[in-house]
Amino acid sequence: MLISRAGLLRAAAAGLTLPVLAAPGLAKAATAPLNPGRSFRSNLTGPGPRPWTAAPADDGGPLRFVVIGDNTGVARPGVFDQAMRQIGWLEPDFILSVGDLIEGYSEDRTEIARQWAAIDAAIARSGRPFLFTPGNHDVDNAETLDAWRERRGAGYYAFTYKGALFLVLNTEDTPTPMSAATAKHFYALVDLMRTDPDRAEREAEARIAAQAAGGGGAHSEYAKLEVVNLGDRQLGFVRDTLARHPRVAWTFVILHKPAWKMASQSFETVRAMLKGRPHTVFAGHTHYFTHQVFDGADYINMGSTGGTRHKDGPGTMDHAMVVTLGPEGPLYANTRLNGLMDVSGETGQVRAY
Repeated sequence: MLISRAGLLRAAAAGLTLPVLAAPGLAKAATAPLNPGRSFRSNLTGPGPRPWTAAPADDGGPLRFVVIGDNTGVARPGVFDQAMRQIGWLEPDFILSVGDLIEGYSEDRTEIARQWAAIDAAIARSGRPFLFTPGNHDVDNAETLDAWRERRGAGYYAFTYKGALFLVLNTEDTPTPMSAATAKHFYALVDLMRTDPDRAEREAEARIAAQAAGGGGAHSEYAKLEVVNLGDRQLGFVRDTLARHPRVAWTFVILHKPAWKMASQSFETVRAMLKGRPHTVFAGHTHYFTHQVFDGADYINMGSTGGTRHKDGPGTMDHAMVVTLGPEGPLYANTRLNGLMDVSGETGQVRAY
């Protein structure tokens, strides 16, 4: 059954799962030519950490993976942890994050390590390979940048798997720091979420409303973080990678910030490189799901997978996108966490939208 893209949005907001047919880097790493065959192969070579927990194996079936939205800023307790369990029930080839897994915006290396350890423990509950994309909460200052390098290595990378090409980009190249005053304001909300989640959500919504209305103080500081940084070296990497893979089955581009909505000239350069190539773009950051089509390509802005809402509307949801690559292109099953149940009819979610 074919469903219109407008229908996809309405159905996802209603909690249904529907298939729709799609018409300078953080760490320098050696690169290798990619093989657009079925086995997982990355451009990253040599020793060191990798931006994935494990390489997905070829099970002989079609490409099938899950994309998740932001866990932060201001993660609601338990949502992400349970989402990992729920997605594990689906047994995808791998899980692909659009970024913002930790709260970040801290210079306390012990706290940053604690946050990453909690995320790693949650990811392990899925039992599936997990691939990382840096978000502005993950990489925002020297301390979080060092933590990423130590744990994940490269900030942008590419891989091929089951005939498809994946380009994972870094919109924080270089990071945009938060002022100390704004970080203090932010962490007051993070701490409140742990002790009084209902009040924290109300205050977060008031903050976003004030920012949208052009409020001053910390609100205007948050607005200064709404920038996309794709460096020249990264753009060269995209150009070279695409040139080496002109005839893959499909190209998936993943980045944290929806750069097509943010007047990013560097991303317009990427879009020009993608022109004429069957592709899909995934992003996060806004905590609000949208689906747009440009020149026949799907541009999907994921909602949240734990992060606090930014506004009310049909795109406010905790969800995961199941993507299956068929002979004619990707099929998308947009699944709300509140509708993904186990055999007993339970989701295990308490605070999911």
